[in-house]
Amino acid sequence: MEPMIKAKSIDIKCRSDFETQELYADKIKLKQIMCNLLSNAIKFTPANGKVWFDSKIANYNIQFSVSDNGIGIPVNQQHSIFESFNQVNSSVSRECGGTGLGLSIARHYVEMHGGKIWVQSEVGEGSTFTFTIPMSS
Repeated sequence: MEPMIKAKSIDIKCRSDFETQELYADKIKLKQIMCNLLSNAIKFTPANGKVWFDSKIANYNIQFSVSDNGIGIPVNQQHSIFESFNQVNSSVSRECGGTGLGLSIARHYVEMHGGKIWVQSEVGEGSTFTFTIPMSS
């Protein structure tokens, strides 16, 4: 992600409210989820923007969130963005490119682990994508 971050002078912050926690998960798939969400956040955030990666424990899950102060997603399109080959219909998303598979893959991998994924967004204010992975017992 570093070249994308540097090219747009994005300020990225990482926060966690816990030291360590054991998590039984496919390391490669978890990394792919995070890369998909972070690359989208960077892609749709303007130069000199901000991206945050947060993690916390919530209801016996580890909850990860990727937030940005980018273009945001219209409410009427938020329900379909996790479907394959679906992209937000805007000139900015067409300019930024992509296949429309990243969020679909992320949802599939999250659900494969027994978790959930969702988005909160407002046009012009940015987006927060959150997903959970159940903690080890």
